[in-house]
Amino acid sequence: MFTSKRVEGEVEYNDGEFAEIQTIGIEGIEKDLWLDTVQIHRVDTENTPEEFQRRFPVSMRLSILTTTEIEEKSAGEAPTGASRVGAGRN
Repeated sequence: MFTSKRVEGEVEYNDGEFAEIQTIGIEGIEKDLWLDTVQIHRVDTENTPEEFQRRFPVSMRLSILTTTEIEEKSAGEAPTGASRVGAGRN
């Protein structure tokens, strides 16, 4: 089963190699709550460090769509999970 959720984010840190984004709920019981911090890495883009910092400057607000896969875990199986995060400018 896959589930998706839309949140907003605010870039709190960007050193050109990775950026930290604080996610903020925008609907339901999570509305206006600070939820989690996610990291995005420059190596996952084709940007130079300078381009990455210009693309995701500190204080920028983002629209984020998260997709989570949920599946039954067998007894004794080590914890695993899959989550994908996509970010777009507001």
